[in-house]
Amino acid sequence: MKSRFRSVPDRSRVDRCVLLRHDDKSCIVSVDLDVRMPLGLRVHRGERDAAIRMLMARSNGTFVKSRKSCVFDPNSRQAAEYLVDAIRKRLFRIACKPVSQRQVEDILGITSRERIRWAKDGRLARSGTARIKRGTTEITIWTYPCDAIEYLAATPAQIGRWRQEDEGTTSSIGLAGIFV
Repeated sequence: MKSRFRSVPDRSRVDRCVLLRHDDKSCIVSVDLDVRMPLGLRVHRGERDAAIRMLMARSNGTFVKSRKSCVFDPNSRQAAEYLVDAIRKRLFRIACKPVSQRQVEDILGITSRERIRWAKDGRLARSGTARIKRGTTEITIWTYPCDAIEYLAATPAQIGRWRQEDEGTTSSIGLAGIFV
């Protein structure tokens, strides 16, 4: 049984994080990290925060680090709108990045054996692989789509059903629960 999910995060959830306010005195671009953002932006928060800082610092506005905002004079509205668009695009790319095996296990509260079994039989979707270099050794690991993992995290009953199915399968072939 394969999960049903979108292949990319909901763009509107990313767009809601970046705000543009303007009045006669200024235009303010800010990022609201308190809204419910896609899993990819929460998991990759270091990259997310670095991208926001970099884009705001390179803009023509005055960057206020403590509030994750950038203030422009009222005549620079076009520059502020350009910054909003640039931040939204970068955040969307980050939100689309897959998650690692360890992240999947931590987010879903599952074991590595469960992750491997469910990925093998198609219940847990994979998005591809990533290569990590450790000295001269190169390790290839599976990656998983954020949306599929976010969906499963929001529906823990699905994981419970998979565990029950697995329990029934392993006991019917005579395997002890300790080996599952």
